[in-house]
Formats: sequence, structure tokens, C-alpha cells
Amino acid sequence: MIGVFRPITYQVSENDARVVVHKTCALAAQTFMLAMSNEGYDTCPMEGFDSRRVKKILNLPFGAEVNMIVSCGIRDEKGVWGDRMRVPFEEVYKRL
Repeated sequence: MIGVFRPITYQVSENDARVVVHKTCALAAQTFMLAMSNEGYDTCPMEGFDSRRVKKILNLPFGAEVNMIVSCGIRDEKGVWGDRMRVPFEEVYKRL
């Protein structure tokens, strides 16, 4: 009856909810990285890590899922492997 009076999601599987949770977590991580940049720090989102080891280190339950790891710090102007090369801002963005 509730669906008659307001929009409601029907037939949402557990997998659908899992996908939504991971996307929401990624958006939260994006906001965190922007906030860190605003404070003068650099960040790097990482995937492809050993999730079992991460869960063990953080004492997370077996069924927990790790969306990503975000490293934070202050960059070395010389870069890690050499000088950093960036595409000029003006070549990437246009003012409308």
C-alpha cells in the first residue's frame, strides 16, 4: 500500500544493495580526498590489495568488504621515480 502514495523500490536483491553501498563508499572517498586536497595533502585511491590481510590488520569481520584504501600524505616535489609530468590545466579544462 505504501507504494501507492510514494515512490518505493521493489525487488532489490542483496547484490543490488551491495553495489549501491560500494558506489556510495566510493563517493564518500572522493569527498574525503577533495577535503584532504583542500587542507594541502595529497591522496591516492588504491585497489588490487590483499583484502584478507587488510581485514586482519584492522580487525574487521570475515564478511566485511574493503572498497578501497586511500593513502594520504605530502608529495615529494621530485616525485617517487623522477620528475612529475602534468598536462597543463588549460588543456584539460575550458571555462564556459
